[in-house]
Amino acid sequence: MINPQQLNRPSWNQLTGKEQHLLFTQILRYFVNPLLPTTDIAPVRFTVQGQSFASQTAIIAGQRYIFVPGQSQVQLGYQVTGKEVLTPRLWDDSEVVLEHPDLPTIPLTTNAQRERYLTDFTTSPRVVDIPPLLVSQQPLPVSQRSIGLYTPATGDFSGDMTTFKMVRQAAGDDLKRAPRSIVTPDFSVFFVPTAVLDQYQVRIDQQLTPMALTRQLARQGFSVLAPDEYEYVVGAGAATLFPWGNAGLAQLPTALPNRFGIRFSARQYTAEMTTDPLVWRGGWPVSGDQKMAAVQLPFSAFYDSGRLPGLGDLPVPQQVYHQVVRVTFEDER
Repeated sequence: MINPQQLNRPSWNQLTGKEQHLLFTQILRYFVNPLLPTTDIAPVRFTVQGQSFASQTAIIAGQRYIFVPGQSQVQLGYQVTGKEVLTPRLWDDSEVVLEHPDLPTIPLTTNAQRERYLTDFTTSPRVVDIPPLLVSQQPLPVSQRSIGLYTPATGDFSGDMTTFKMVRQAAGDDLKRAPRSIVTPDFSVFFVPTAVLDQYQVRIDQQLTPMALTRQLARQGFSVLAPDEYEYVVGAGAATLFPWGNAGLAQLPTALPNRFGIRFSARQYTAEMTTDPLVWRGGWPVSGDQKMAAVQLPFSAFYDSGRLPGLGDLPVPQQVYHQVVRVTFEDER
């Protein structure tokens, strides 16, 4: 039997690798769709800014997932301390004047104005409970979803058989050679090579509304991150403004540092889909300015533009999501 308390921090951090592995295999057995192929179960360790985190990982239907322990009474949202406005690199002295998008005539030059900017565009401080999660390490574009694994030599497929039948009908004989992609009037199919020779992850590319995508994922036992879960996974429960601390960076890394090993790109602005269709995380800086605070604030776990992708005069950001499996128990609901 699984002891739910052991799946929360700091209890999880106190377990040996063998104990973590035993719990992880039970999670895979009881919480993951048994029709989906699960392989490469292994321990994993990440070290960020001198802090080490050990967990377990597995590949499910061609996607790598990492176990993220839950946490009770975790502090989310950003509490402005006043120290941020004194960070020179965050409020660099360029010729561009940072303006509040809703109050463009007021430049943010005083400490009080800067504090208001941070308060207006970060979520309010609050204390919540986060359940244990299986989180896909890599995000997918909102138009794509992984449906399983396919081996052309044998014709074997494991995963979402209903969707694969649709792929088989559309592809015909082309399916035997697993082309890089197949395009039909209604959807596209991508065959992504895996580490196993002659085995491919099958991805469907299809324009769906967030609610329709959520329903498709639910058929396989998956969901997307809830707004609170997004903040927790990006910031790993830290209270700092950014995943790397409170100061601005002279140059952003290609990927944001993440203590859980989950990847969030810093190469371009992305908007992350959540379980709430009206709440997207990340995106473009709403002020449209070039100052460090405006440019880097969207990479904060707590950034909240209050706007939906594609609305207004801002460019449409890349829209992505992380697939998750929530590890919840009946007596917790």
